[in-house]
Amino acid sequence: MKLKSLLFIGASVLGLNASAQTWVADSVEMGAGYANDVFYSLKNDSITAGSNTNWHLAFQTLPPIGASSNVSILANHVAGKVNVYSLHLKASSKFGNLTTSDSAGKVLLYNSDTSWNFGAFNKMNNPSNPFDFSWGLYDATSHSVLGDSLYLITINNDAYQVWVQEYKSTPADSISYVVRIAKFDGTSDRQIRIYRKNGYTDRNFAYYDVVNDVVRDREPSRTSWDFVLTRAIEYVPNPGGGGYSPYPVTTVLTNFGVTVAEVKDLSPSTTGYATMPYLTDIHVIGSDWKVAPGAPPALPYWTVRDSSHYFIKTKLTNEYYQLHFTNFYGTSNGRAVFQKRKLGDVTSVNNVKSPVTAYSIYPNPATTEVTIMVDAKEAASTMIYVTDMMGKVVDRYSVSQQAGLNGYRINTGAYANGNYLVTIATADWKVTEKLSVAH
Repeated sequence: MKLKSLLFIGASVLGLNASAQTWVADSVEMGAGYANDVFYSLKNDSITAGSNTNWHLAFQTLPPIGASSNVSILANHVAGKVNVYSLHLKASSKFGNLTTSDSAGKVLLYNSDTSWNFGAFNKMNNPSNPFDFSWGLYDATSHSVLGDSLYLITINNDAYQVWVQEYKSTPADSISYVVRIAKFDGTSDRQIRIYRKNGYTDRNFAYYDVVNDVVRDREPSRTSWDFVLTRAIEYVPNPGGGGYSPYPVTTVLTNFGVTVAEVKDLSPSTTGYATMPYLTDIHVIGSDWKVAPGAPPALPYWTVRDSSHYFIKTKLTNEYYQLHFTNFYGTSNGRAVFQKRKLGDVTSVNNVKSPVTAYSIYPNPATTEVTIMVDAKEAASTMIYVTDMMGKVVDRYSVSQQAGLNGYRINTGAYANGNYLVTIATADWKVTEKLSVAH
């Protein structure tokens, strides 16, 4: 079922495509001990990238868009056992001459858990300076990022010094990094070059195995996946309260351009309505759709949060999907089980003054519940009415519509079989749909 264009507002749209509302069961499996990353396409199902333990650093290969673009360098914190420290030293004078005191008391740096654009090597940048990428500064003359910052990384029990010397941004097909790496004592000193044109023109990142000195192509085309099931650091609430701490988790991270709305406990018969705009943060799905086993009286196995549903707006295929996890098997095989269904295609609206981009009411016919989705340009007070065909009001709800994707769920379990009209209205627009209920 396509999301209705608002050019149809004021008329009841009676012809609905029920086949687009079918739930499809699927699963992805990382393998024993979470050995692999799994990249997943909602349209075409999963693509497994293979081992997640054979790389340590990842270099962003997306073409830059102006001087303010990020040149992200990620660390494989969890599966690769990589720790990153900024030594606050000039690499040009200290590389190869480190002492133990140079590394004392340095702060551990982590990748961002909200954006691919801020890896551990980018976390010391000056936010007020768009030319500062932490490991280096953009040079307006050469259009390159030039680095003179010295970093220390540890991999298991080995320590390495890392100097990202240069990022060349032009021409786009020849984007490249120049990086110098040596062990802490200065041995195994080598300079590596990572070129975008060497198989990475359609990748988000090129990956580097520091221990074996190998550049790896382990990621599918950026146009072929919507999210990845992986191991990463996530900032989770402290058990006693008072902030967040980095913690290794098995998590779901979304691709560039994918937006997600997490919707919980939407049944108005119990908790009323909940709304949430969709977000670009890569960890909106994240790790909290599952609950870890624990000591008694906790359950001895993983459980999933039945109340959590995710509305996903894809960039690559211009479609809306709903995703709901149903099981997780943990370290035995790293298998996540879920249901998905396509809700509709993204529909552009010609009327730029319209406060809503698109809307959808599904499933139709409904049995025990119906979901209303509104993709809104701005926040507004909204009324939702359900009436029978004689005009009698069956249900009426007042909700706070937020800018972005809003999801509402109505319990139709007590409705008699038959036809109803669902009206969504704000002060500026109104739409009415015919809804059939069949238990």
